Amino acid sequence: MKRFLPWTGCAVAALLLVGGCQTPPPPPADFSADTFTRRPRSEADDLLRGISELSLEQAQKIAIANNPTYIAAYHAIAAAKMRYYQALGAYAPEINSSFSLSNNNNWVHHQINGDASRRSDTFSTNTAVSANWLIFDGLSREFALKIAETEYHQQKALSEDECRLLIRGVAYAYNSVLLAAENMRIAREDMDFQMKNLRVTELKQQAGAVPLSDVLNFRVLANVAEGNQITAEYQYEVALYALAVLMGYPEGTLPPSVKFPRIQDIYLYDLPSVDIYLDNALANRPDLRAYREQLQIARYQLYQTYSSFSPTVSLFAEYDYGTNRSRAYHESGKGGQNASNFSYGVGANWTLFNGFIRYNKVREAQANLSATQYQVVNTWLTVVQEVRNAYINYVQNVKQARLYEKTLEITTKQRNLVDDEYRAGNTELTRLNEAQRDLVDAQTTLASAYINVQNAKAQLDAAAAINVAEYDLSPGGLSTEYIEATGIEARTAIRKEVPEIPVKPAKVHDKFPSSEPGDQVR
Repeated sequence: MKRFLPWTGCAVAALLLVGGCQTPPPPPADFSADTFTRRPRSEADDLLRGISELSLEQAQKIAIANNPTYIAAYHAIAAAKMRYYQALGAYAPEINSSFSLSNNNNWVHHQINGDASRRSDTFSTNTAVSANWLIFDGLSREFALKIAETEYHQQKALSEDECRLLIRGVAYAYNSVLLAAENMRIAREDMDFQMKNLRVTELKQQAGAVPLSDVLNFRVLANVAEGNQITAEYQYEVALYALAVLMGYPEGTLPPSVKFPRIQDIYLYDLPSVDIYLDNALANRPDLRAYREQLQIARYQLYQTYSSFSPTVSLFAEYDYGTNRSRAYHESGKGGQNASNFSYGVGANWTLFNGFIRYNKVREAQANLSATQYQVVNTWLTVVQEVRNAYINYVQNVKQARLYEKTLEITTKQRNLVDDEYRAGNTELTRLNEAQRDLVDAQTTLASAYINVQNAKAQLDAAAAINVAEYDLSPGGLSTEYIEATGIEARTAIRKEVPEIPVKPAKVHDKFPSSEPGDQVR
């Protein structure tokens, strides 16, 4: 049995090799629990520790590090890399080993001539090693390798595209939080204004200067403002939930300690020519690059079909060693033999005719290549359309925001004047109600306009593939050892050559002046 120990050692070594491969780290323990309140806590719960005011850039970086959809897309790169290594293995010889052990007991019973029963016992083993090395197959392996390599680059492009869309989605969710927070502030200011006038009017009513209806008017409007605040608070919470999920935060919402900047910190910019964005998008959009990689794969698949018209040549060698031990009990004797055999050679196979199957496979590959070419054309047109739509959407929203800024200045001044006139008894209550309603509408409309501008900018940056230029695309869930073992780059370059896009800031002023009576508009 000592001769079989080397084979056992080889098997153990192979198991150790497989077991020692680097594996990606599992998701945080939080997400494996079947209960929320008693789930195990992990580092994912500390994502926002030390952050008092969450910026958009911080939210996007946290999402890149923890969003499960993006991490899953990133792991697909490693799978594609391993498929490439599998294709490389086709150039190596294939070596196989086998071993068999058998025991055969044979009885011959007494039949016609009255001979005594006979029994024989045979024990045999066979050990064999064979090797086969494909020398030439019409370049089929070469094209299979190029296909696997191109699929790897395609998967990287798809992962980058997932990152591009994730960054845009985080921007949308973040801006929704800002809008809801601003609507809460507007509603609180409106309620404060109504409550202040309510207290003044109650004193006037007690003195007999105004009727009870004026008091009831401000009470109703204060309730309306409070209702608007409740609605805005609900929208704020929902927006937080959406942002937390994109960031991969296990709580499903953000801590109350995390604050957000005011919308008034948003500035308006004039954009350069749309041609700059179009050039950048067509050169760097990862989804378009993925389709171009698919087109290259289709070409290699067509070339691979030609290899079936070529012969295949391979080398082979085989060595086997067998033992045979037998014993015939009726002869009280033993016998046996050991035998070995070694053979080698070269073999060739060439299919001359198979019913035009090869020919039709070539035609199928040609048709697939043509279809993929038009898919690339369609994606190219879609990219151009998305960039143009996003560009004109940004320009239109900037124009509206600047117009609404002027409207807010006018309505603020108007409301303050009407409020002073009402307190002096020179105007009617209905006119004050109209002026306050116009001011609230102008504030709400301008807040929405600012958010529309920010969303349009996020849409344009994503359409032109600019939004991922400064981000590390490696998810935080991947260990350094795993990245090094799989050969995945820790930082993937999105842009080939992104031009500097100049911006011209608009005149900066306070977009949301105070609505308190008597304050000056700045």
